[in-house]
Amino acid sequence: MRTEVPLPIEGDQRAWDAMIAGFVEPRTASLPTEAETKIYDFQAQTRRIALKCRDADIDDVLLVVADTRSNRRAIAVAGVAARELFPVPARSATDALVAGKHPGGSALIFL
Repeated sequence: MRTEVPLPIEGDQRAWDAMIAGFVEPRTASLPTEAETKIYDFQAQTRRIALKCRDADIDDVLLVVADTRSNRRAIAVAGVAARELFPVPARSATDALVAGKHPGGSALIFL
């Protein structure tokens, strides 16, 4: 895992918080990871992530969110939108990552 990985666009100053690579069974060569300590505006925060995915031509992303009561409440309020953007269940994603495998899609996990 590398941290602060810049988008592969000349002059673009955005970066992924981390990039996981070296999967045993890669779906893709790597998995960009974003970390959020506070979900203050789910729509704005995920829009920013979606734009980075679009611009970097990446399909899947791992969103790691601090496990707090307010963050869990914010994700619950996001409801269907959160499940559509991050369709891989947290347990499945965690199990895959522990096994050295790509989770198979975008996932949101609390840590």
